[in-house]
This record gives sequence, C-alpha cells and structure tokens, in this order.
Amino acid sequence: MPNSLSVFTKQLAEISSQLERQAPLQALALIDEISNSTYQFTTPKQRIALLMHKAQAEMTLGQGHALVTTLNEALSLSQSAEFASERLQILNQLADQIYTMGDYRKSIQLWMNSIELGLELGDISSAILAFISIGGIFNAAEQHERAFKLHQQAFHYSRNLDNPHIYYTLRLYLAADYMWLHLPEDTLRVLDEADHVIKQHQFFEGQAESHLWRALALFQLGRFSEAITHLQQGLACAIQHHHYWGQIKCAYHLGLILTQQHRHAEAEQALLEALAIASDNEFMQLLRDCWLALSALYEAMGQAQQAYFALQSAHSFEHQLAKSAPILEIEPRILQRLAALETRFSLEISRQENRQLLEQQAQQIQKLNQLLTEVEQDALTKLANRRWLDTHLAPQIAKLHAEEQLSILLLDLDHFKQINDDFSHLAGDEVLRDLGQILQQACRDNDTPVRYGGEEFLLVLKGLNLFSAAKVAERIRSQVAEHEWPNSIQGRNITISIGVAQAQAGDNLISLIERADQALYRAKHLGRNRIEL
Repeated sequence: MPNSLSVFTKQLAEISSQLERQAPLQALALIDEISNSTYQFTTPKQRIALLMHKAQAEMTLGQGHALVTTLNEALSLSQSAEFASERLQILNQLADQIYTMGDYRKSIQLWMNSIELGLELGDISSAILAFISIGGIFNAAEQHERAFKLHQQAFHYSRNLDNPHIYYTLRLYLAADYMWLHLPEDTLRVLDEADHVIKQHQFFEGQAESHLWRALALFQLGRFSEAITHLQQGLACAIQHHHYWGQIKCAYHLGLILTQQHRHAEAEQALLEALAIASDNEFMQLLRDCWLALSALYEAMGQAQQAYFALQSAHSFEHQLAKSAPILEIEPRILQRLAALETRFSLEISRQENRQLLEQQAQQIQKLNQLLTEVEQDALTKLANRRWLDTHLAPQIAKLHAEEQLSILLLDLDHFKQINDDFSHLAGDEVLRDLGQILQQACRDNDTPVRYGGEEFLLVLKGLNLFSAAKVAERIRSQVAEHEWPNSIQGRNITISIGVAQAQAGDNLISLIERADQALYRAKHLGRNRIEL
C-alpha cells in the first residue's frame, strides 16, 4: 500500500488530537478504521503506539475489560528488548487497572515485574511508583502497618529524586496510611506538602484525592461540615477530569457521613451515584463497599427488604473478591519476592547515588577548571594573561635544563594610542582581538600566546633558539602588516615591533622578559615595524 506509513502517522496524530480534546469515542472510531485499513502495514512500534492510544480512550470511557484486553495485546507486542520502555509503561497501567477490578494477586505480580524491569533499565522513578502501588494493596488488605512501612521505604528510595509526580503520589499514599492508622494531624501535614506540587503542576487526579483524604482526616477530628465540603469539592474535580476511582470514593464517603448525620435521602443519592460508577467501571471492591453502605443506610431507614438485598449483593462481590483478594499471609512466595526486590532496590539506589556523586565530582572539577581558565585568561582576546606567566612559565624557566631551548617574543602595536584616539576604544578592542587571532594561528601546539598588558603581547616558543624564534617573529610581523583590519579603523595600516630573547642559565621570568623588553625598545627606537634580538 503506497505511503501507508505516512498515512498511519497522520492518523495517529489525529487520534492524539481527539484524545486531547476529550473526544474518546471519535478516537476509538478512527482506531477501528485504521485496524481495517493501514494496521497490517505498520511496524510493531506503531502498533504499540496505536494500542496505547486505544487504552487511553477506553480508560476515559471507563471500559475496564476492554482496557485490560487492549493492554494485554500491547504487552504481548512489547516483549522484545527494543520495546522495554514501552513494556514498563504497559505493565504499570495494566497493574493499576487490574487492581481497581479487584484482582490483587495479579496486580501485585505485575507491579513486581514492573519493579524488576524498572531496576533493569535504571528507571528508578517507574520502579518506585510500582513499589508505592504495592503498598496500596496492603492497605486494601487492611494491613496498614505493612503499607506504611513500604511507603516509608519508598520515601527513603526517592529522597534524591527530583520528580514531582513521585513527590505528590507518595505523599497521598502516606496521607492514606496516616488516616487508616488514625493519625489525622499527620494526614493533613503531608497533604499540605503535596498540595503545592499538585497545584504547581496541575495534577488534577491528585487534587481530587487530596480533597478525599483531607475530608477523612477532618472527619476523624470531628470537623464534619469541613469534611463534607472537601468531599464535594473532590467529587466535582474527579467528575471534571474523568477520575472514576476518585468519583466513587468521594461519593461513597460522602454517603457514609450523611448517613451518620441522618440525612438519608442525600446519603442514598450519593451512594447510588458511587454504585453506578463502580458498576460501569467494574471496580469490585468498591462495588462491595457501596452495597454494604447501602445496606446499613436502608436498615437505618427501616427498609428491611432493600437492606437485605443490598447485603446479599455485597456478599456476592465479597465471594468474587475472595478468589483474588490480597490474603498475603497465605502467599509467602509473594512476600519473599518483595523482600528480594527491596534488596535490589537498595543496591540500585546505592549504585545510582555513587554514579551521581561521581558526576557531581566531575562537574565540580570541570567548574574548577573553568574558573582556573577564566582566572588565567584575558577576557578580550581569550589568550593567556600575566597570571598564566607567573603560574606556568616561571616554573618552566626555573627547571629548564642546559640542553633545552625556550624563547619568547614581546610584541607591541605601533602607535596604538592613535587608534584609540582617532576611532574609539571599541575600534581599538577590535584590533586587539584580531591580533590575538593572528598569534593563535601562528602558534604550534606547544606554543602559548599571552596578552601581556594593554597593546603588548608575549609569545612563548618552546624548543626554539634565538634565531629560530626570530624567524617566527618576522613571519608574524609580515602577517600583521598585510592583515585586513576591521572597517572601524577605516583602512589604517597597523604594524608591530618585536623583541626576541632566549632563556639562559640562571634566568628567571623577570630577567628573561627584561631582555625581550630591551630588544623591543631598540625596535621602537630604530623606527618600529621591525624585530630586534
């Protein structure tokens, strides 16, 4: 099929656009069209991308079983090593969906697979998110102390991560832990920490859940009207952003509080709303909880038959949950595998911390070297400066052996003051920069050009005697005389005078430069634009 891949790419972009516009039905219609046309011509990577778009649409629509089927298909396509990153994303999403449907054993296994893959890929953030979610399963199993312990470990693992998603997610889970452990003040404290990140990054699902846990903490503190307000705000936020779990939990707890306040009609409305959403999305545990709450409500209302029907419905879902509920005491292999993963986590965290430390040290050394370079570099010409001479050339002269040769050129621009006076100091700076470039181009790898001060330059020539250095000086003098200077000096000719000196036994930096300076003075006195030894 000609141009099928380009057509598919355009179609995929259109699906993304529809999902951004909150149009999941239109997205699914186009996905179905693609499946009957260009799908057979696509690569596995493109098929995985299409399936992930389909999963996003099904999640928005609350199509739980269809979502699981789509994610399982994507998972089977992502088994090769080249799709490891995609597989990690799919594992986390699939585990989350299966958890909400009540299959806790399957979800914990998927999250453990996600942790292993995340550690293998060095993706600590994804591994930590999966680890946090496993803690949530312990809360669902009413093993709140164990959940809290896992979330504290996750907090330790993430201490050096700059990841706002992990930051707020972990604190929401800790808020739930504190709430279940009847520590409402601690719940409110960690929610205050989470809320500024949630607001800054517009994590709307997190905003709904923050309202939920804040409401439950306030309820424990006896602040009922505030609790109801936060549940209503969380419910509105969850509805607006299609956060079905948040809708159910907020409506469910709103129903419980209203039941206690004998506001039976309002409580029934809230609980039936939660029940409908839980049924549409096949959230098994939440369905059981809603039926139990309705049973208690109808009993309080004196409606025995409806209370009995609701209790039977709750028992039916309880029976289904028992097949996959997180009764982890009878699953020692799961706990053993989790313990092994905790060990791997610690090792991987230590490895990454060591790597970060080495990277920080390398950055510090690089910064130090940069600072040293800047200290020893002339800002205008980018050549070495006089500090470089004191630090590097002085020791070289002091250690110079008799058989070693080293010479210097001391250069001075002729009549440079007139350039500044006639054309401005900016024009003079351009001339100095150009001369710096001429000197750099004239140097060998082991030579060093230096801006000695003002319009004076010095060139260090290793391995050259006086006469060889004089040849280099003459070449540079000619290049300067023939150079095309900036337009800012309007065609003015520029020349230089050069003094040449060779290091001798007993020399130091001062004595060597003094001889070069004397030679330069003779060049100036004899008419400029010349070299002298």
